[in-house]
Amino acid sequence: MLIKPFPKVEDVHAIAIPLFGYSDLITANVYAVGKGPVTLIDTGPKFPGALAFVQKQLKLAGIDINDIERIIITHGHLDHFGLAASIRKAAGGPIECFIHAEDKWRVSSEGFQEEMWSEEAQIFMAMVDMPQREIEKVKKRFSFFKKLCDPLDNVSIMEDGAEFVGEGYHLRAIHTPGHSPGSICLYESRQQILFSGDHIIKHITPNPLMEIKRDRLRDPNYQSLKAYMNSLDKISGLDVRFVFPGHGEYIEDLDNIISTYKVHHRQRMDLVWGALKKKSRPLYYLIDDVFPYVPEDDVFLAISEILVHLEILINEGSAELADPGPPALYRAL
Repeated sequence: MLIKPFPKVEDVHAIAIPLFGYSDLITANVYAVGKGPVTLIDTGPKFPGALAFVQKQLKLAGIDINDIERIIITHGHLDHFGLAASIRKAAGGPIECFIHAEDKWRVSSEGFQEEMWSEEAQIFMAMVDMPQREIEKVKKRFSFFKKLCDPLDNVSIMEDGAEFVGEGYHLRAIHTPGHSPGSICLYESRQQILFSGDHIIKHITPNPLMEIKRDRLRDPNYQSLKAYMNSLDKISGLDVRFVFPGHGEYIEDLDNIISTYKVHHRQRMDLVWGALKKKSRPLYYLIDDVFPYVPEDDVFLAISEILVHLEILINEGSAELADPGPPALYRAL
């Protein structure tokens, strides 16, 4: 067993899809909520055999795929909506899917047709001075990711505070931008459960990802780490018994993990500042000073981490843009 069993909670059934080969995530978690019809929270990615695995786990919980009334997607990343179209097809009937308005484009056919390496991406890569060999690796990885999901065009939007009610549950959507602009958590008030998507994860610190597609944002001044920290404060006052995350094991100490996240990000900012203090360089060349080890496939994530922390340092007056480039050079103050 990859993770310890989830606690027994009436009318909540956790399905942990193993993510072999993705050790940092361990599992993709899907939750069936309600007595029937049920609400599905996330779907997991479209790995080979994943649909059959979900159907088997639903059956063990006494749920048929035709019992699914709706699917709520916590955010528009493929490991959370990848199976949605397959589940709809297997059910043979309409299943309404919901996603926050800010992430709707990510799951759409239009979003799939937009190449990751658009003009904005090319400008960004020149700004950070990423070598061409690394760009090609990241392109290949993102191309592979598209095979793990199908686009969703017939999807309903939700906003902060949206409520979903059925027999045995009352869910409220809490907009928690940061990991993505449209990330949400779902709070089940009766049993005090927070379904946290990728906003809260036990074994890793979630990535507040930079946004290259700035024209898609409601707020042109959006900064993912700033939004993420505000979103942590937004959920810190909730009366939570269990946190059921999008990956890995459940959590019982929400306040403690939030405190841990805040310390982590402060330490990461200090490392970025220290790297700049040593020498002003393009962001790509700060990686070795900030991270002790970066897997080959995670170079893009490393650049993203550096940039979102740098944005906060600039906000605080601890760093500034020294040369807009390309490549752009920053310096510590």
